[in-house]
Formats: sequence, structure tokens, C-alpha cells
Amino acid sequence: MADSRAHKTADLTNLVGAKLGNYRLERVIGRGRMGVVYLAQDEALLRPTAIKLLSWSAADANGQDPVQWFLAEARLIARLNHPRVVQIYGAARHGDHCYIAMEYVPGESAEAMVARGGPLPPERATDALMQAASALHAAHRSGIVHRDVKPANLLMNSDGTVKLGDFGMALGSAGHWTGNAHLRVGTPYYTAPEVWRAQPATAASDIYSLGATYFHLLTGRPPYGGDDIGAIEQAHLRAPVPDPREFAPGLPASCAALVARALAKSPRDRHASAEVLVWDGRRVLQELSTDRGNASSSGPCKPARPGSPSPSPAQPGARTARPLPPAPGTLGTVLGFARRPFIDSHPGDPHRHEPLASVEKQVLAGLADEGTIVIALAGAPRSGRGPLCRALAAELCDSRRVLAGSLDELGGGTVLQLLCRAAGAADEGTEEARLDALVELLSAERRIRLRSAVVVLDGVTSASTALPSLSRLVAAALWTRAFKVVLGGEAGIVPALSRAGVDFPGGRATEIAVPPLPPKATAPYLRGWLDAALGRRAPPILVSPDAALLVSHRSEGAIERVNCIAENMLVLAAAGKGRVLTSWHAWAASDSERWAEARSPALPRRPQTWPSPEIIDVIDACRRAAGMPPWPRGPGAGA
Repeated sequence: MADSRAHKTADLTNLVGAKLGNYRLERVIGRGRMGVVYLAQDEALLRPTAIKLLSWSAADANGQDPVQWFLAEARLIARLNHPRVVQIYGAARHGDHCYIAMEYVPGESAEAMVARGGPLPPERATDALMQAASALHAAHRSGIVHRDVKPANLLMNSDGTVKLGDFGMALGSAGHWTGNAHLRVGTPYYTAPEVWRAQPATAASDIYSLGATYFHLLTGRPPYGGDDIGAIEQAHLRAPVPDPREFAPGLPASCAALVARALAKSPRDRHASAEVLVWDGRRVLQELSTDRGNASSSGPCKPARPGSPSPSPAQPGARTARPLPPAPGTLGTVLGFARRPFIDSHPGDPHRHEPLASVEKQVLAGLADEGTIVIALAGAPRSGRGPLCRALAAELCDSRRVLAGSLDELGGGTVLQLLCRAAGAADEGTEEARLDALVELLSAERRIRLRSAVVVLDGVTSASTALPSLSRLVAAALWTRAFKVVLGGEAGIVPALSRAGVDFPGGRATEIAVPPLPPKATAPYLRGWLDAALGRRAPPILVSPDAALLVSHRSEGAIERVNCIAENMLVLAAAGKGRVLTSWHAWAASDSERWAEARSPALPRRPQTWPSPEIIDVIDACRRAAGMPPWPRGPGAGA
């Protein structure tokens, strides 16, 4: 094939009825700089096929080998396996003809569609942009720059599918390419400023060309029109980005904002990748659907059917009361507890105390604010951060879609795999496909419910291996605004995500500290739990002041440790058939193992002499901090 002589275009338009290999040529369906495209019938597989014949001569190729350039296109596209890229079936030579056999896409190009019917509706244009950007993202990941994105190369199927074709001018970072990377190619109306300056084409150049194509779909004309190539060049280089609403006054502002970003003169001011452009398109679609929903809701109200209940909107922070679980073992049989005390908080708990109640209010307020997308709950391990994340997920699912999990549950998987399982979605095999499936699912939820879905993830650390996947998920949330993200973990989550490449615009992210339970609040916290869980006829259970001080000292205010110590104090009291929780119970109770859940726990025995001098020193320090008198050191003193 290397020494084949290419025919002129005129010679290749009269081959209807000819057979090349298995392909019977039926009619010409397109012409380009490098070839003529026929609709053909594959007589072996009995399917329609597009056959592209090389039409360039060596004189047209600026000193390059046209056959090698032609083959480069086939090899580049063959590397891509994406549903929005026209697929290659094969490349061959038949006599003097070199051709590529590729997928036939019924329908018409976006250019022809606009020329025939005028500008596309914003939803249709934005959907086409997203599909083309998805194809570009796949190409860029494979090291391929298209270099000729334009309406004529977007193939529009009647079912709404859009495919990106004609990679004849593409550059691949891998493999052999015979052209010149600095040769200015493409269509002038859609060419990026840096390419006009004879700089190398990049992924950012493709994003610019797709932004110019989007402008054309929205308005029916390219951003910079006219017949003077010099004037077009200067407009791309220096003219302000035109507002599409000047040519299509009914367009929403979200469409104009996307155009302005994609057509930024400097590559660094455009969308960071074609994937980010997809996310921005999703945001535009959501805002378009929200505008439609608001418009329809402003119409005349339909009367309710007789006897039908009046709908009541969900109030932020409203809780559905849910009973505590039954008390296990001796807590119920000996001490008379009707419900189990000192467990993880959940919606409707009557014992919800500070500081978690205030933190919860801040999170709910952030979720109600449309501007806040990411909320980080910063708290030490066992601070109550984990139970609070679970409580929030349970509470929010009454009014919106919630995907929840913990990075501790990942095992050998990824964050996106965890969320796909939580969503009941099929594992798409790659991280890109998983993220795309999740974003599509959550975007659909946003359009249907007109409320953002929420992803709640606990166990985030700045050193986590899941940070790269998590940063892409957060970036998708920021761009699409289809869902919000609540992250529980150590302090510094937002800066860690920023270092991982997430760009947080002002106000989009907030970090809320989960403070420890203050020492003075420990006794009321214990009392609240006991009152909530004891049976109505059970005698009261008392907590000595020294016991409350030791619980605060040992737990350092971490709620989960407080709960563990307090429940184990009750198990010790039940073993001794007592109803007063003393300093010994507070000192001896485990802060890690839940004795109420063990079959036959080995419980400590109270020493004959209590407390020891060393423990008295600890109790004295706690008393001094609380403004109490020192421990009585007389005979028989202590509790």
C-alpha cells in the first residue's frame, strides 16, 4: 500500500455498484479532504457499512505520504473502543483503491441538521455536546487529539445518539504518524487560537473546537463567521467570546456560561478535560429541566381529589421518630432497661445531645444551601463522626436519594465500586465508566426530584489510597451540581482534595469540626441516655460525680468511647446487682469491647481497697479541673 497512487475525488464518485472485498458500494454519502465515503453493503455479514476511499494525491499532501496518513486514521480509531466513536471494521487495498470499512451511522451530520431545521433546542444541543465530549475524553485518554471537531463530524442518529467521526487529521502520541504536528489543519470557524499561532494541537484545542461547535448548534452559525480567513483568524485570536444569546435570545444563561468557558482564549482557562466538559453539560441539562419544572409548577393548580391527603413538604432537619432497639441480657433482666442505651445515634433519638446536635444542624443547613456542594465532617476516630454520618444518611433518605458507605469497607475495591454497589448499579469495569454511570444516575435523580442526591462517605484520610478516585467524584459533584458530598474523616480533607487536583470555587466546600463532648456535658449526656432507655417502672440508676468525671477523662470526649464505657459500667453494675455507677465502674469498664454483646465476658472484680493512691491522684486532677473539692482521704471515704 505504501506506493499506491491515489485517485482524484472526481474519479471516486462513479463507483456505485462496484465491489471492494466483501463490500458492494451503493451511494456516495460524504466527501472530505482525504476521501469519499460510500454507503456499502457487507455481503458477508449482511450489514450496512461506510466505506471511505482515499482521494488525496501526493501533490495535495504537502510532501507527506497520503496512504500512510490515511492508514494512520484507521489505526488511531481502531485503538478506541467507545460507543460514541465511529468504529473501524478494517482497512485494506483493492486494486488501486485504499479504503477503510467503518460503522455506518444512519441519520445526518449536525451541520446538515442545523442547515435543514435551524438551531437545535438547548437540551438537544447540550446532549450532543456531552456525547461528543465523552468520545473526546476516550480519545484523549488514548493519547489522540482529533484536531478537526466541527458540526460536520458529529453524526446524529434519529434515536438521539451522537457519534464523533472523521479522525483524518488526528494526532496520536503513540504509534507512527507521518504528518507534521505543527501543520495548521481543521476548519477555520472552529480552530483554537493556539493552533492559529502554529502551536501544537492539544486536548484543550479539541475542547475549544467542540465549544465552537456547540455555539453553532445553539445559534445556527459559528462564533466567528464570514468569508475572510484573515478576519476569522484575528477574531479567534483577539475578539471577545460572543454571547450566543445575541443570536438566540431565548437561550438560558447556563448555555452561555458553558460557551464562554470552552471558548476561552487561553487553554488553561478552558475546561480542564473533556470529562469536565461532560460534567458541565450535565449541570446545564439540570438547570434546563429545573427551569421547565418551575415553569410548569407556576401554572394553575389542580384541585385535590376528595378525601386525598394534602401533601406536606419535607422540612429541613425534620426527624421521623424511630424506637431504640430492645435492651440485651442483664441490662433488661436485672436493671430494667426497656431499650438499649448508649448506642449509635440515629434519627428521632430522644437523647440527641450536644455537640452532635449542633453539628447535624450545620450539615443540614449546608445541604439546604444550593451553593454548598461538599461538606467535610472533621473528627478524630470514635469522636461520633461515624455514627453521625450514618444518622445523616438514614435521615436524608426520607426525602432524597442517598448513597452511603465507609472507606473502611473498601477492601481491595475502589470508592466508585462501593458506590455502584450502594446504588444497585452494574459494575461497568473501568473507573471512568463507573463514574459516568454514577453521575448519570444521580443527575437523573436530580432532574426527577428537583433535589440534589447526597453521597455520604466516612473514613477519609489525607493519606488514603482512595483519594484520587474520591477527588474525581468530588470534581464531578462540583461541576454537575447533580449531587452533594458529605465526607467524614480527619481534619484537612478539603486541602487534601485540593492537593489531589480538585478546584474548589468560593463557598462550594465547607469543613465542620466534630468537637469532643465537654467534661461538664458528660453527666447530662449520661443522664439523658438513662432516662430515655429505662423502663417506666424501673428504679432509677444514679451516676456519681466522680464516675462522670472519669468517663470524660478516659474517653477524652470521644462520643463512641463514652458510649462504650457507659454501657460497660451498666454491665458491671448488673453483675453486682447495684444501681449506682461509681468511680470503680468508670475506671474498670472497657473503652473498646462491648460486654453487652459478648456471650460470657470476663468481667473485672472490684479490689478490696479502692481507689489506689495513683487513681486518687487522677480523680483529684479531674475534680480540680471541674472546680470540685479534692477526694476525701479519711477511712472509708470514696465511692
